[in-house]
Amino acid sequence: MGRLVLLQSQAAGGLVMDEPLAPPAPSPAVPAPRPAGRPRTFACPNCGGAVTLRAVGQSISATCSQCSSLIDVADENLRIIQKAQAALEPSEIPIGSRGRLQDVEWEVVGYMRRSDRTGYYEWIEYLLFNPYRGYRFLVREQGHWTLVRMLTRDVPAAGSTIDLTVEGRRYAFFSKGQAHTKYVAGEFYWRASTADVTETADYIASPHRLMVESNDEEIIVSEGIYLEPGLVAEAFKLPLADERHGPGVNQPNPHRRWLRVPLAALGVATLLQFGSLALSPGRQVASQTFTLTSADKGKTFASEPFRLDGRGNVEFETTAELKDDWLELDVALVNVETSRSYHASQGLENYSSGRVTERTSELLSPVPAGTYKLLIDTNAGLFTKVAETVPMVAREDYLQTWLRNNGQGGSFPSSQPTIAPAPANPLPSETFTVTIRHDVPIWSNYLGAVGLLALGAGFGFFRDRRFEQSRWEQGGIDEEAPSVSGNLAAGGFVAAAGSSSSDSGTDNWWSSSSDDDDDSGGSSSSDDSSSSSSSEDT
Repeated sequence: MGRLVLLQSQAAGGLVMDEPLAPPAPSPAVPAPRPAGRPRTFACPNCGGAVTLRAVGQSISATCSQCSSLIDVADENLRIIQKAQAALEPSEIPIGSRGRLQDVEWEVVGYMRRSDRTGYYEWIEYLLFNPYRGYRFLVREQGHWTLVRMLTRDVPAAGSTIDLTVEGRRYAFFSKGQAHTKYVAGEFYWRASTADVTETADYIASPHRLMVESNDEEIIVSEGIYLEPGLVAEAFKLPLADERHGPGVNQPNPHRRWLRVPLAALGVATLLQFGSLALSPGRQVASQTFTLTSADKGKTFASEPFRLDGRGNVEFETTAELKDDWLELDVALVNVETSRSYHASQGLENYSSGRVTERTSELLSPVPAGTYKLLIDTNAGLFTKVAETVPMVAREDYLQTWLRNNGQGGSFPSSQPTIAPAPANPLPSETFTVTIRHDVPIWSNYLGAVGLLALGAGFGFFRDRRFEQSRWEQGGIDEEAPSVSGNLAAGGFVAAAGSSSSDSGTDNWWSSSSDDDDDSGGSSSSDDSSSSSSSEDT
């Protein structure tokens, strides 16, 4: 995307670096270019309107702001490349605007609108210039911004449909198609034209992006990094609206934090829980078994005193073997020293014909240290069962014997003779055991937190996947795009390679009296000894 310094030619076995194109020899009739940062004005050969060059000695073409004609400023006669291409388009960031991005002051010198082969998908490219750093592109796509730098190294397999690794970063292949230039304004370091068509390939490693443009002769590679719209607006001091539509090609996934935060919180909760298990193992302090009979209705059972060392919660666990019966307990934990009590209720039941061990537990909130005992009030199904001390068959045998011996007319004796009763049935009974544990780890809070965090992670994962799906739906390969031939940049790369890499004086490079402009920013396009500005990182 954009016109970059790197030129690569296709050769057997891969891509090789080429030397920058030699600039056209300046004519003696053309005045020597002024140092960069000192704008130069000339008359448009088409309409006579004033045309201002901001990157003097670097720009190859410029646009008249009056008639929109494209002018070859490297030609001594200011040849018109294209007349009145279209009505002048307004841009969000006006040409001449200055902004600070990544601690470097940039000036907007060029503007172009481009599209894919169909013309449906369009984007804007602003050409930024700094005489000490060279050129950058600020690209706006669907409200998303990317700052693009120029690469000066060989990138094997650039333009292919495989993943690439550049400078230790792995880029996933995203799309392949064409870029058509629809409108240009301002000045450029190549002969820009609305006839420009290039083949493109995009690779992403969010927030980074690798962009490749090529034709049958050259390959141009650039690397970009995503910028938030608010950052761009602040840099240029402009009220740029956040008009992002859908996911950006290299936009960082904003939902990924919803996946990371719950997972991190889950790890913290797990550490805290197992730390609590280590510090509070739930020590058993007492256990006592009680026997309950049908004659114990209304009786309160008392446990042996036990000691609780330190403040902590208390768990009562009750077990009982029941057969077609139920058992209810009202338990009071009483501090022997202060008589303060803490209450809990428990219930067990089993209505099967077999005897089954039932178990239940109750957790009391933390209580102070001290000596305690349990007072237990019970209620059970066995209280409704009747105990028979004399079998009914013995009573019936006695009555039948008396009537037979005394006849029908006699009176019933006032007292019954003493007879030996049958052996009595034992009272129905149940046994239950109460176990007391102190300072018990609580799993319910942890499990509840795990559930909530899992819900948050699931929500984050869903949003994350939907975002990525929407992003990758924009990619693909344009199978119908024809091949592109011709010169990709018409020699416009040399100007970019001619600017110095010095960082001194970057805040005052517009000053007409600055000596630094002459030393590091004003080198002409023929200065082969100066280092490429594009080689610096953004």
